[in-house]
Amino acid sequence: MNIRNKMNRLYILVILIVCMACQSSYQTTLKGVIKNYDGALVRIAVQGSLKRDTLKVNEKGEFQYIPVVPQKGEVYELFVKGYRPGVPLFLSGGDQVNVEITLLPEQVVECVFSGDRERENEYLAALYAIEDSREWYSPEVTTLAFKDFKLRTDEKEKQLQALGSRIKDQDVRERLVRQAYLCFQVRRVSWYCSGSRENVDDPDFPTFVATINLNDSLTCSEELLEYVIGWHLSQDTSRDWSDYPRKSLKLVGRLITDRAMKNYHLTSMFRKYLNQSVALSLQEAYELYDILCTDENLKREVGEEYKEYVRVNGNLMKGSVAPDFEMTGVTGEKCRLSDFKGKVLLVDVWATWCAPCREELPYMAKLKEYFKKDNRIEIISVAVDNNTNTWKKFLEKEKPTWKQYIVDKKTNDFLEKEYRIVGIPHFMLLDQEGRFIAYSFVRPSEPECVELLEKHLN
Repeated sequence: MNIRNKMNRLYILVILIVCMACQSSYQTTLKGVIKNYDGALVRIAVQGSLKRDTLKVNEKGEFQYIPVVPQKGEVYELFVKGYRPGVPLFLSGGDQVNVEITLLPEQVVECVFSGDRERENEYLAALYAIEDSREWYSPEVTTLAFKDFKLRTDEKEKQLQALGSRIKDQDVRERLVRQAYLCFQVRRVSWYCSGSRENVDDPDFPTFVATINLNDSLTCSEELLEYVIGWHLSQDTSRDWSDYPRKSLKLVGRLITDRAMKNYHLTSMFRKYLNQSVALSLQEAYELYDILCTDENLKREVGEEYKEYVRVNGNLMKGSVAPDFEMTGVTGEKCRLSDFKGKVLLVDVWATWCAPCREELPYMAKLKEYFKKDNRIEIISVAVDNNTNTWKKFLEKEKPTWKQYIVDKKTNDFLEKEYRIVGIPHFMLLDQEGRFIAYSFVRPSEPECVELLEKHLN
């Protein structure tokens, strides 16, 4: 009996060792070093995901990341705050990937890959470099007729083919080549809204759009469809954008004939409207979605999401009292949004790590100076930073002249849910009773900002 027990224990031990060995063999590890590292925030995420992990980078610029990756692999994006472009990384189960990132004075990055997936990552980096190129916005390119513009994108796509042919894993090669194809298709379709070209009567462009197969996921992505829909809507001479969501869904219903693809894109598009930081009535759009979509499971899910949107959206409409919340001042004093009743209130929701937010600071200062003798208006900034000390140090350096506050994680979550703030900076204007004049107000950098504020004050 003892011998049998010992044998059973030995058997279990062997199984555990084998399992651990298997697990270790499929553990994915990304190791990297950042040259000229200046302490900037470094984050990584699965491509297209809003959930990002912050990497711990030591004083030498070294980091290590061990994600849970499916065996077939996924494309990740690594971001160094203040630098572009993002660094693409293809990772699959068991890969040992190395990357050397150099931060250049021009606020751009250069990368050298080694280890597993070296060729895949070189291919992706070349694609990202092409996409990030400022060439697309040069007068030389923005003034091209569509035929010549397409030739330019065709040349760029051909340049990638040599790199793609070096990828030995056929399945991965096909996935990445398809991703590149869709990127170039998006670039081609975006021609219509570039610079002064909007609505230019170029017969080659609609001919090209007609060749895009919107019924195949291999040839049509969500982003590509959005540009196609945008172009069709731009042909509407009435220029009535108030019904944009319903019109977009109607076009999806007309242009896509494959039932599964139609249901997918209808649902994806309507959900994007639900998640936008804009207080819009989506009743007509929802009613049309409910008619066009034939997937009952999707309709039930979206129906619940729409109910929540209606609840929150009703609180953000013009004339509604802004949901109250607590914030903390620089010296630790607590106050609530409702404490500012009695004055017109301009609220700036921002963060120190947000570059567009920081770009608004000089304009905020000018705004404060302009209204410094007007007791009818108050200007405040509400930071959503995770680190209070970082926020305080930033304020000590910049010395803003208007009132500064910060919110804790609980209140930040409240803002995301009850205010639907998904992008910053976000400006709001409230009246003397704490009611919304504008849930989404223009930025101080906009020329009409002062004029609009004076209009509401008078």
